Formats: sequence, structure tokens, C-alpha cells
Amino acid sequence: MQNYPDKFTEESKLEIEALLEHCLDGLGESSEKFLATLFIRAIRKHIGPTTIDEHIYLKRYEVPQIELFNVLIQQFPFVRYSHSIVNQTIADIVQGESTVTILDIGIGQGIQIVNLLERLKRVSGLRKVVVIGVEPFEDALNYAGELINSINYPYNVEFIPVCSFIEAIDFAEIGNMVEAAGGPLIVNESLALHHIQHLNDRHKVIQSVRALNPKAFFLTEPNVDHFEPDFFRRFQNCYNHFYHIFQVIDQLPVGVKEKNGLKLFFGREIEDVIGGSDHERFEKHEPSFRWVEKLTVGGFKMVNGFKGVPDDMGYGIKVDYDAFNGCLGFRFKTETIISLIHAECI
Repeated sequence: MQNYPDKFTEESKLEIEALLEHCLDGLGESSEKFLATLFIRAIRKHIGPTTIDEHIYLKRYEVPQIELFNVLIQQFPFVRYSHSIVNQTIADIVQGESTVTILDIGIGQGIQIVNLLERLKRVSGLRKVVVIGVEPFEDALNYAGELINSINYPYNVEFIPVCSFIEAIDFAEIGNMVEAAGGPLIVNESLALHHIQHLNDRHKVIQSVRALNPKAFFLTEPNVDHFEPDFFRRFQNCYNHFYHIFQVIDQLPVGVKEKNGLKLFFGREIEDVIGGSDHERFEKHEPSFRWVEKLTVGGFKMVNGFKGVPDDMGYGIKVDYDAFNGCLGFRFKTETIISLIHAECI
């Protein structure tokens, strides 16, 4: 990868071809072979096509998207526990409130917010919850609305869909929605802000959220530097990150097809991180300390107030609060895979 992008010789291309052939032999039984195959697939546009079509070998592990989402939500510990911890913490914060407004940035199909609304059933005296869901993909947003409205709650629920990228929305309009809704504002984002392409826009969004004066702002983000402009360092970061994720996937109580289906799912992120040019890339993750820096500059302070943190997540994952960086990290071996940040206005 140190030869990227202009120094791939014919000899190095043959070496990559040989590596691919080696990896495809026993692909389904070896995480490292599967991972290497996904990386080779990601860089094929730069090295030229190989004579082997790896897609033929990978196709048998394709799993319908809805099944993968079910595995991710129910079995994948980084998603399952991050949702649970944030939701429990929000429920604790709003105890005693009669009205609550939740701005959910990147609401997706509404899985986390529905679980939160379920948990809020145990908040005594709660009469109304207003959910402002921001999501750029209309199909997902419609699904979230249908899911929210299909459930009976002991309080009134109002869902306000906003179909837009977060950096493109009119925050003055969001402010009017929040003011009309009443009650304290909780802002939650899960795996969304790293899609903002430019650093200036990331700062602007955080400052715009601060202007709404939320009672709490929660961020859930992968703890890895894929914003790194140097390809070789970004490649190393990406390989190390997904190497550890794949080792956790190997321990899940699901079948081989589902495990490798999840790996294929993450293969799309790998393809984005190292397969595309800088202006094409969408998955521009940043390490947690950089999000904390942006929050601090934007007028927030970090809080160690997480509730419902399990004593043992299983799978060899350790959960600990990093007081220096102000975040709760989910660590597997030497890699902190994902971080949760709880911020309050200064």
C-alpha cells in the first residue's frame, strides 16, 4: 500500500493477484483472509482488474439487509450496548419532566428512538414527547415514522420528519420547532456526524446545536481516524479497526453465513475509506478526542453521567470512561472501537 496510487508495478500487481488467490481458498473460515479480500476489492480500481472475480466467492455470503440490521441491533455488542447506554442515560435525565423534545440526528429507520420511547414509558409524569428526526434518506425516514406511529404509548408522541443532511438544514427552523414543543431538549446522534464532509461544517453543526441550548447532547462515533489524508496511514488505521471488529464478529452466536454477511456489510465502509478519492469518500470517521475538541470549542463540557453500563459486555470487550478525553470507550484488545460522548452546555 506504500506504492499507492501511482507506483503499482506489474510485479506488485502479480503479488496482489497471488494474495487474492490465497485468500479466496478458505475464505469463509478465516477472518484475515476475508478482510484481505475486502481490501483488495476496495483498491481494484487503482491497481487495475485482477483475473479473479472475488465477487463470485463473496456472493454466497450476501444476506438481506433487514436480516443484517436485526443481527447488528440484537447481537452486535457495539451497536446494542451503545443504544442501550445512551437511552438509559436519557431516560434518567428526563425524570420528572412532563414534556420532552428529542432531536435525533441520523434517525435512520428509527430503531434506537423506538427503543428509547419504550424506555420512557417508565418515566413517571411524562405526558408528551416530540421527536424531530433528521435523516437524508426518505425511505428510511418514512419507515421510522411508520414504526414510531405503530406503537401505543402512555404519553402523546409527535414525530416531525426532516429529510435533509444535518449540515444543510435550517437550524433557525429547528429552533422554532423546539420552542413550540416545549420542555427540555435532548440531542442524540448515532454514527451520523462523520458523514459531514468538511471540518468547517462539522464545527458549524456543533455550534448550531449549542445555540439550541440542549439539556444534553449525545454522540456515538467510531474511534478511528479515516479523515487522515495520507493513504498509507489511513489504510493502516482502517485495517487495524476492522481487524478487531471482525474478531468480535467471529464470536457472535449466529451462523457462518450471517457472520460473513456482516463482514460484507462492513466491506462497503472499507471500500469507501480506501477505495475512493478524497472528495468521493463518505465515511470520514475521526477519533473521539477530536469530537471532544470540537464540542469544547463549540461551548460544551463533557460529562461522565452514563447509566446502564454493563459490568461485562462479553466477547472480551472492556468498557471504561476516559476522563482525559471525556468519553466512554468500548475496547477490544488494543483497539477502542467506538466511543460515546455525553456533553452539556457550558
